[in-house]
Amino acid sequence: MSGLPADIANQALDAIGSEVVLGDIEDGSREAQVLLRAYGETIRQLLRSANWNFATKIEAMTLLADASGATPN
Repeated sequence: MSGLPADIANQALDAIGSEVVLGDIEDGSREAQVLLRAYGETIRQLLRSANWNFATKIEAMTLLADASGATPN
């Protein structure tokens, strides 16, 4: 197997009882084409729906200047 996308694609094929095993999700086979169409959007949806609080840092911001020039410094 060639990495995570192919692993996920092969798990999906296993779940539907397919006998096809992909070495690369971009190999051009009918199965790969179908899976590739769904893979990108599915990953984006999954990442948007996840609770990513572990990578959040909240800090007070300080205004250094503004476009009007009304703020000193």
